[in-house]
Amino acid sequence: MSSNQNERPAVSILVPTYNVERYLSQCLDSLCAQTLENIEIICINDGATDGSPAILRDFAARDPRVAIIDKENSGYGASLNIGIEQARGEYLAIAEPDDFAERTMYETLYALAKQHDCDLVKSNFYEYAEGRNRKNRNLQGYPVKKPFDPADEPRIICTIPSIWTGLYRTSMLVNEGIAFRETPGAAFQDTSFVLKTWFAARRCVLSRKALLHYRMDNPSSSVKTSNRIFVVCDELAESERFLHERPKRCERFIPWFHVDKWGKYRWNYERIDQACHEEFAERMAAEYRSARDAGELAKEHFSERDWSAVTELLERGAAAFAQAHPETF
Repeated sequence: MSSNQNERPAVSILVPTYNVERYLSQCLDSLCAQTLENIEIICINDGATDGSPAILRDFAARDPRVAIIDKENSGYGASLNIGIEQARGEYLAIAEPDDFAERTMYETLYALAKQHDCDLVKSNFYEYAEGRNRKNRNLQGYPVKKPFDPADEPRIICTIPSIWTGLYRTSMLVNEGIAFRETPGAAFQDTSFVLKTWFAARRCVLSRKALLHYRMDNPSSSVKTSNRIFVVCDELAESERFLHERPKRCERFIPWFHVDKWGKYRWNYERIDQACHEEFAERMAAEYRSARDAGELAKEHFSERDWSAVTELLERGAAAFAQAHPETF
């Protein structure tokens, strides 16, 4: 799948594919045109029922670095786990099939990874809609082009997950047992994966360059769904389990984990039906009560607004909280 079949690819790029024929060619064109040629592009066809499989076959016929794994539909997490198992690259990347990359993306990230012997490399990205780009400075305020241990900058876990802007050392994923939760569909499975990589990585480097065009105008994007109210809770519970198994790392990250979780819970609260707010608030209250009792909440890490909301939830209870906050908090 690389230019030399006996040569280990520098990067394995996983492309989980399900009914994205409208955007898939643009994505694959951008991957096949990468200036880093020693890559493999593993496309996992998750039982697509549109023209996506034909597009995959066309690219595989034209570029020997493109491989296709066909499987029955079982969701985003299961697809990526199969890709991880098959990947031969020194580093692993994930490309969403409705996004597209700058030609120099993987050369830039791989050069940084090798220069600094990193477990994890991330860049900024463009928000792309209706043919226009807006640079998202997700990593602003953090060291760039200088290696650091994420435990020394634990607030970094509160940045946008942007799983698709990263290179992950394959051996780190294997050795730390980092994989995706295999829940149905394609929503939120990146949550625990990204947090685990921050928790596990000992050397990380960031690039302020925007190298990935993240599509904001796909009407079928999984982030636009509004069902399954507790999926994000389960992802975060898995992340917390992983962290507590690493006590020294946990001591550094856990206060910021609860800050990050509050932001994710607010986003989920806005996404779900208003009729579900009290039920969701009950779960939030139980979790934050437990964190408070364990001494894991650090008031100084929360914004004044967020700490006020946490306090309100714990003191007044879920029913009153939901009634007072019909849309958001």
